Amino acid sequence: AFVRTFGSYGGGDRKFHLPMAVCVDGDHIVVADCRNNRIVVVARTDGSFVRTFGIPGNAHGQFKTPYGVCVNAAGLIIVADTLNNRVQMFTRDGTFVRAFGS
Repeated sequence: AFVRTFGSYGGGDRKFHLPMAVCVDGDHIVVADCRNNRIVVVARTDGSFVRTFGIPGNAHGQFKTPYGVCVNAAGLIIVADTLNNRVQMFTRDGTFVRAFGS
């Protein structure tokens, strides 16, 4: 059964431009917002905005078309940073931990 929808098109809080992947992490939903080159975290209960992290670019903590996201057993957010040809890992608050790939 349908539960709810959240967000709309755009670049601000609770707005998305080509959301490509989502995962549930406890009380939060983590979204790979592909065309906004960022990760968005919203509350699982009502979709209210919690935080966002990432900007366009190729430095650590920056993204070029994040295409996938998951949270591992240690609580790290893992992002497939597609056009930067790497995978990046972050703490739940968006602090960069490490990257794999080029």
